[in-house]
Amino acid sequence: MAIYAVWGPPQSGKTTVAIDLAFALSQSGQSVLIISPEPYSELSARLSVQIKKEQSLSALSGGIASLKKSVMQVDSLLYVLAVPYDYDAFDGDMSSAAAKDMLGQAAVMFDAVIVDCPSSACSVIAAWAINTADALLLLMGARSAAVLWNESFRRAIDTAKGRTIHICNQASKGFDYHALCSVLKLEPDIRLPYFPEADVTQESRRCLYGASGKTGKAYSEQIDELCKRLKGAEK
Repeated sequence: MAIYAVWGPPQSGKTTVAIDLAFALSQSGQSVLIISPEPYSELSARLSVQIKKEQSLSALSGGIASLKKSVMQVDSLLYVLAVPYDYDAFDGDMSSAAAKDMLGQAAVMFDAVIVDCPSSACSVIAAWAINTADALLLLMGARSAAVLWNESFRRAIDTAKGRTIHICNQASKGFDYHALCSVLKLEPDIRLPYFPEADVTQESRRCLYGASGKTGKAYSEQIDELCKRLKGAEK
């Protein structure tokens, strides 16, 4: 019964990490709920599902259905609660009290709740998750603008010290991640290797976790290491 917030600069791989972590935890026998208030419903495309208004954050925020009825099952132990695939149907964010209550209920219903937080953290769901999660999975970014992003959100990042796991997701082949780590003065806890055929792999099997080949094995080992760290953070 833990809540994990995945956060970071734009295009840092937040949704990818959220999905791969969710599959890893669910394959170990845990029930997992991914919550994503991202306005573009990336989960619909990435998981090859049509998240309809009746089973989405839109239904929950409008009080149409209970949390149990609002979530969509995408695998045996994996569930999703996100904006509808036609995201214009998401009429607005829920109240602060409702977001807090929803996250509390989700933590009781599922072994793990993973919140895919927008980079702007403009969603009240994301704000609650970042501030109260058992662990904040903070991605470092894949462009120089990540430095400015980190400075912009320094107060929120500092608030989560002690429960933050820094992840360097090497999503871009030509980017100098070591230089970025040096500028940020951070040594990542997890280094996800560059996956040259990530898009093709994700289209065929939804996630990179468990993929075959040398890179797939190295990537999966780092996700497994992340799972171990999260288990340790709960103690």
